Amino acid sequence: MAAPERVVLAVVILALSAGAWVSVGLHEPWTVLPTAAVATALAWRIVPSPARPTAAERRGAAIALAGSGLWAVANAIMSAEYLIVVRDPGFLTLTGLWLVDHPHADIPAAGAIEAAAVDGTVLADASQAWNLRGDAVQPQGARMLSALIAVGGWVGGDRGVLITNVLVGAVGILAVYALARRMLGPMASLAPAAAVAVSVAHIGLSRAAYTEPLTLVLALAAALWLWRGVEEARWGPLLLGAATAGATSFIRIDGAAFALGLLAAAVLALALAHGPVARRAAMALAAAVLQASVLLAGYAALWRWSEAYVERLGDQARLLMLGYVAGAVVLAVWACAWPWGADRVATGMRDRLGRRGAVAAGMVVSGGLAVLASRPLWWESHRGTETSTDRFTNSVVESFQTSQGLEVDPTRTYAEHTVAWVSYYLTWPLVILGILGFGLATTWVLRRSGGWAMLLGAALPTSLLYFWNPEVVPDQLWAFRRFETATLPGFALAAAVAAWWLADRLVSGARRRVARRTAAVAFVVLPLTAWVSIDVGDDLPVSAATPVFVREMGGAREQLDGLCAVAPDRPIVLAGTSSHFGSLRVTCDQPTVLALAALEPAQLAEVAAAWDVAPVVLTRNPEWFEWAEEPEAVVTSTVRQASYTLQAIPRTYFDRQYTWFAGVVGTDGTLTPVAAEDRTAVTSP
Repeated sequence: MAAPERVVLAVVILALSAGAWVSVGLHEPWTVLPTAAVATALAWRIVPSPARPTAAERRGAAIALAGSGLWAVANAIMSAEYLIVVRDPGFLTLTGLWLVDHPHADIPAAGAIEAAAVDGTVLADASQAWNLRGDAVQPQGARMLSALIAVGGWVGGDRGVLITNVLVGAVGILAVYALARRMLGPMASLAPAAAVAVSVAHIGLSRAAYTEPLTLVLALAAALWLWRGVEEARWGPLLLGAATAGATSFIRIDGAAFALGLLAAAVLALALAHGPVARRAAMALAAAVLQASVLLAGYAALWRWSEAYVERLGDQARLLMLGYVAGAVVLAVWACAWPWGADRVATGMRDRLGRRGAVAAGMVVSGGLAVLASRPLWWESHRGTETSTDRFTNSVVESFQTSQGLEVDPTRTYAEHTVAWVSYYLTWPLVILGILGFGLATTWVLRRSGGWAMLLGAALPTSLLYFWNPEVVPDQLWAFRRFETATLPGFALAAAVAAWWLADRLVSGARRRVARRTAAVAFVVLPLTAWVSIDVGDDLPVSAATPVFVREMGGAREQLDGLCAVAPDRPIVLAGTSSHFGSLRVTCDQPTVLALAALEPAQLAEVAAAWDVAPVVLTRNPEWFEWAEEPEAVVTSTVRQASYTLQAIPRTYFDRQYTWFAGVVGTDGTLTPVAAEDRTAVTSP
């Protein structure tokens, strides 16, 4: 029975160990693995092992383990090859590849800065994803996920890096199951876990190195351990849960939102719990201090290892941090005052509300979510045009609208449809049940156990934040990243709570068993319907969800292998496309500069003078340079990507064609095409 949660425990501690050591620049097998092993052994007993597990408990745990294992194998076969920086998984995967052989993620410029000084159109870094700090290039973003998938590289090489996030996704399914067991029976808990497992979102976002599946694992594990710590009055689970929630800042810049929701839920649950008030106050204060310490350490690491990223998001990051600090201080001060009766703010309100008031509170929560779901009927959300970011996003939205034949309005954010986005992956019946389930959980916080606040604290704060303002280009599956971490599993869990509550209240005896089994089947079948779309009036009447059936970026790995083999052991001048800057710097492990425009031979010769070895120019724009003879393509490649789709799951893909030319820079700045015997052809996926 304890095995699913212990798998979650081991992976969480491994992630914490990798994230901690990479933050101090010591991400090595001899630091990360022993730390994880010792910490897991020390925390092992936090997960209780029942002396006499029932047959249902054993069967439920076995099905959860077997199902997540099969899920991992199936999706590992289709894991993405996100080695070109089109979107976030590109630089996260490449950073993971770099960390396999390096203790930190600062990549030496190695002469690129001097080479780029020739002209303003030559850069030693690339916009956003790769930024100079001193004499090193820093990949964008926090480091925990990249550090964790690098551990996969220690075991399985490049392939290990590419499939590790799939394994994280499988552990996420176990985390849903383990948390559900505190709310439902051991067999009923399989239903929400299955709904998440077969959802297009969880499959698509786990196959590439998105941060969301690991954040899901940490958020749900934190909720589970905080819940156990509160109800069982145990320090171990409570502190581990607090640290795990705080560690979300080592993965995402918005980690404070997850952490504050869980901290508020834990403190409220402790205020409503039984037991000595001084002990409960001490536990609440310890959880707040530990979580805040870990969270701030994560933000400090983010500043150290991705300074430009933090500066770009400075306003949002400061606002988020101020909100977290203010909330954590208020909660800590309140807890300190409990011995003098301040806990009665919570208990007194609970007593005054009574049964009817608790039901009314639940109705308010469900009603609020229903209002958010109804927004497409009465509201349309728009973006401004003042900033360069607004204008860029508007142009992207306009291009998507035009390609799909939608009404062209570039300022549309589609934010009024955010609840509907959840229905794309879980379907409306489960979303409606989820809305009811959150209301029930609110009522039960006041009438049954404060531990139910953990479901609300884990799922609702970030859900409400992004329901109102997702701040993302609204194409699927990209936009749904905002809701993978807490909203998708939260709605699945809440829907299961509501479904089993309804089954127990509406029917009895044998009919109750039939109702429960029907609900269990629905939790699998309904999300599966999103895999296939049937539209008899469309040019493509039957179509399948590409995140499930297409290997994202298939062909990228072979393309980069071919490019690195063109002229090995030479610095690289990448001309014309920033998407491959980090790809070449990491996979070829050679100094790289990015030329954004054509260069005169004299300029190119000056660039080459920065290194002792003549560099090779890799370009898809051969007309930019003078050649000693007519060049031929050295690498031809096709990379497959899912289409970008507004207001629907993508059901088509496109093949991006690449034709690369290469030449070694001569002393006069002309290019000598690479010899024929060094040329490599790369097949289509």
